Amino acid sequence: MSLRRKILLFGLAIFMVLAAELFLSALGVPLAYRAIIVFVAVGAIGWAAWSEFNRLVWDLSAIRSAIDDTSRGEFTGEIGTARLTETAEISEALRIMRERLAEMGRHLVESLRIESLNILGSILVHDMKNLSFRLHCLSQNILDNYTDPAFRDSLVRTLNDTTDKMDQMVRRFREQKEMVIVKIPVNLNEIVRGAVINLQREAVGIRFNEQYGELPTVWADALLIENAIFNIAENARDAMPAGGWLYVRTQVYDTVNGGGQLAIIDIADTGTGMSEDFIRRDLFAPFVTTKPRGLGLGLYTCRQIIQMHDGKIEVSSRPGRGSVFTIYLPITE
Repeated sequence: MSLRRKILLFGLAIFMVLAAELFLSALGVPLAYRAIIVFVAVGAIGWAAWSEFNRLVWDLSAIRSAIDDTSRGEFTGEIGTARLTETAEISEALRIMRERLAEMGRHLVESLRIESLNILGSILVHDMKNLSFRLHCLSQNILDNYTDPAFRDSLVRTLNDTTDKMDQMVRRFREQKEMVIVKIPVNLNEIVRGAVINLQREAVGIRFNEQYGELPTVWADALLIENAIFNIAENARDAMPAGGWLYVRTQVYDTVNGGGQLAIIDIADTGTGMSEDFIRRDLFAPFVTTKPRGLGLGLYTCRQIIQMHDGKIEVSSRPGRGSVFTIYLPITE
């Protein structure tokens, strides 16, 4: 029976008790007897009402507990057997909602795993393309420059560095089922400098201006951060086909209100620049590229990597005036 009907019955019972009292009074039944009858009747009604109230409180407490569990992300606990029709309907709706949330949670976890694997695969594909292009450039210059000792030294260093990076990327992709950030204390200046050195070997007509500030140790995934920095610097180089300046600067920034320190990496170029509309819509979108041989994954994966380090990337640019990419990474003591 529904709670509404029970309330109506309680009201009807009280009305009948009052009517019975008036009827017994009209019959001349002594007041003492009438009082006993009314007391017993009202007591029975009160006991029944109290029992229903306790059932309602018990059901609402169980529902509230289930809602609290749901708000904490716990979807598998029992709600409890409802004792009233209305609360039973609420409990059933809550149970169905929790089951759906649990299913959505499982799908979300699976989607995140697939997404992280896609990001890692995108990094692998993009970097393999860049490394293979680097080897191709070397092969084109071997016959003309092999007698130059400086070229041979550069060739050996580049080959060793390229094979090491290929081995690291393939091993990491093979061993990891999903994207995992392996943070260790790193010297961020060394990582930035290493990315710049790798780029300088292929940056014909590009002049570099480097300024490295004093940075404390940063907890980061060295391989992924170097990947992100190299890709941004590579895009800066590609934005200057006729040559130009590429500026690299690192510094520490103290946030306001005691928010800690940030390591800042600025990578600027004097290249073709970009419109605000392109930056907003297309710059970090996957599979969007302006390069004939590009995959459109470089800057997309860069932003993913920086965000996984709780950092962010800002871009300022104007067509024909060059671009500035600024990376912010938190410094954790």
